[in-house]
Amino acid sequence: NNETLTIVDAKPLLKNLKQKEFRWPVLGDALGSSSRWVESQFNLLETLAQIRSQHSKSVLIRLFVSPDDKNSNQYIIKLDQASLSLSSREDYITNTTEAQMYREALLRLMVDVSVMLGANEQDAEAQMKPVLDFEIKLAQIVIPYENRTSENMYNKYTLSKLQRTVPDFNWLGFVRAVIDTELYPDLKMSSSEQVIVRAPQYFKDLFKLINTTETRTVANYVIWRSVFSRITTLSRRFLYRYLDFARVTTGTTSLTPRWDKCVNYVENTLIYATGRLFVDKHFQEDKKHMMEELINGIRWAFIDMLEKENDWMDKETKRKATEKVYLDLVISVYAQLSFSETDYFGNVMQTLKFIAQSDIGWLRKTVPRTEWFTNPTTVNAFYSSSTNQIRFPAGELQKPFFWGLNYPRSLSYGAIGVIVGHELTHGFDNNGRKYDKDGNLDQWWSNSSITRFTEKTQCIIDQYNSYYWKEAGLNVQ
Repeated sequence: NNETLTIVDAKPLLKNLKQKEFRWPVLGDALGSSSRWVESQFNLLETLAQIRSQHSKSVLIRLFVSPDDKNSNQYIIKLDQASLSLSSREDYITNTTEAQMYREALLRLMVDVSVMLGANEQDAEAQMKPVLDFEIKLAQIVIPYENRTSENMYNKYTLSKLQRTVPDFNWLGFVRAVIDTELYPDLKMSSSEQVIVRAPQYFKDLFKLINTTETRTVANYVIWRSVFSRITTLSRRFLYRYLDFARVTTGTTSLTPRWDKCVNYVENTLIYATGRLFVDKHFQEDKKHMMEELINGIRWAFIDMLEKENDWMDKETKRKATEKVYLDLVISVYAQLSFSETDYFGNVMQTLKFIAQSDIGWLRKTVPRTEWFTNPTTVNAFYSSSTNQIRFPAGELQKPFFWGLNYPRSLSYGAIGVIVGHELTHGFDNNGRKYDKDGNLDQWWSNSSITRFTEKTQCIIDQYNSYYWKEAGLNVQ
């Protein structure tokens, strides 16, 4: 209902920004003197926790729950670096023409959106430039992708050890504040709670950066990230302003129709409700049986190739690989939600809170080996290293990938069969090989097999590096 959204405009977001934890310094008195940001009242921990627990948004610190990499039957809290406003770390730390354009577009968006929400333009200019500078410094301490290996990210601490390691933040208080005690009254946290710290050095550097930055700038940044994530749920004037930003950063040239956005949002947030409707209409039991038969055939072909053609794995590693490939696993949540036809923003915030708390509920529970949490309508396939599963949602098991019983099996083997083989080999690629048949982070390859694998991968890298692309004047890399 675009008319209602135009009338409502930014009112729901502004109501949010009046709350103590979400007050935005740059707005000054725009929302009334009683809603003005006051430095002495600003609590970084509480604000970060509320954004995570209510808005499903991680700023500065990412907290989530997933299986323990070395004990894949159990869930554990993981703490990690959070994302940035721009999609790539390099957009902040390089001075290419493109990166400079992205940063300038981001700064203009920050200034314009704050003014659209009531900020004085001169104040916005003066306060948003330090915010961008802060995020540039933040990007410099973010651990780059190439260093984020499974081994480097597995650092098991108790919260008390983490407190000693990074003492400038109340880690136990943060974890407790993220958990909704009304939903999980029996989920008690103590300093002995074990967590996986995926980026210890980042956290050390983060609080050094925060301690040398004006509190106003930190608060402006944190609330900006929350506002940034909600721009596209507002009226068309905000959408068009965001489109100007997206033209520069992603090449987008037009707005997605609101009905399309709404359908996508429902599909991606209420995945089991929409998935059930899709499965009932498009997925029959005989498709499942045929897919299981097809996967089984490809497994045996893979094992045959492993035994007869693989000349670089030793005998013991081959035995464990066979065990891994043949692990035999083929694999009223929304009752608390109440939606309104006239409150789009409120509906979005409800689902975000639901999503924010959904992973917390798995703590203290055993990982369900015969369940998985992929959207059934997804047209893609996946490999999960923590459960050693290959996953094919119903959306993938349609033509032209999967042809069913009324067509020659060769069509399905040639289409979805390629994808099955692709996903299967993820269990043995440079990341999947680090996890054993039970999904635990464990070096089950022998050292000699790893050495020969590395030599063969380097051979392929060297081969591709030798190809010269005349039009670009560059070698392929």
